[in-house]
Amino acid sequence: MHPMHIGDLTLTQIRLVAELLRLRSVSAASDSIGLSQPAASHALAKLRRHFDDPLFTRTPKGFQPTPYGERLGLAAQEAMATLVAGISSGRHFDPSTTTKCFNLYASDVGQMVFLPKLLDYLKKAAPSATARVWPIPMEKPGLPLSSGDVDVAVGYFNNLTTGFRQAFLFRDRYVCIMRAKHPGFAKGMSIEAFQNAEHAIAHSTGMAHADLDHVLARYGVRRNITLIVPGFHVLPMVIPNSDLVAIVPGMLAEVYESHVPIKVLPMPVPIAPFDLRIYWHERNHHDAPIRWLRKVFVDLFRTSGGR
Repeated sequence: MHPMHIGDLTLTQIRLVAELLRLRSVSAASDSIGLSQPAASHALAKLRRHFDDPLFTRTPKGFQPTPYGERLGLAAQEAMATLVAGISSGRHFDPSTTTKCFNLYASDVGQMVFLPKLLDYLKKAAPSATARVWPIPMEKPGLPLSSGDVDVAVGYFNNLTTGFRQAFLFRDRYVCIMRAKHPGFAKGMSIEAFQNAEHAIAHSTGMAHADLDHVLARYGVRRNITLIVPGFHVLPMVIPNSDLVAIVPGMLAEVYESHVPIKVLPMPVPIAPFDLRIYWHERNHHDAPIRWLRKVFVDLFRTSGGR
């Protein structure tokens, strides 16, 4: 068989072989791809010479592929399907039929705030889609975003800069939570009550609260920390049954307040608010599924806001 490099094939020839296998007719295949019948016959003759194989022959059962012609035709059909899917993916995305798994970075706070609304929306608009939340790495969280392993990051990030785009979602601020009948806060918030109370703190990657104690120290205010937990998800089970106080984002306090008996009070000193955003890598800026997901987050949460 005469060797033929893939670069020697034209797109028209690949389309012709794919349609010949499907339609089993030179005239029907030529009509399907917009060639005249003589041009299609000429292209087929050229392919036969290059491959040293008839590819398709007339038999008592009609126009049939040779064994090699069938393998070549199947490969051509697969190649065309892949090409069409690739071209279409950049132009159109149908959430109602997609089976894509959306991969997200979100802190435990973000998961509690964003996931209920997001999953409810996906169930209606993209019922076959799934979502997976990945733990935020302590170092180089941008690498999985740039490689495409993670689609978007949602929340507060100060280390996604070069090569990344972002969209504002809402502004939040910190508040204090304690059990509804906490005796130390019967008259509301005060610096004295705040400092006399025992505090629980939560560590959560990707949040703005890392410098809270430094900010409080500027006002001469300190926390008496007696409990440290790895994430905010534990606090709703601890705070209502103790005299502990915790500082949490306002939107998270609203989530807690709807489930457990707590009191929500302002900070004892002014603390700057912080912005929650959605981030994505430049290489995915025009990707249709990720564009759709970004719009979903903006539509669902841009009008939201903490206390």
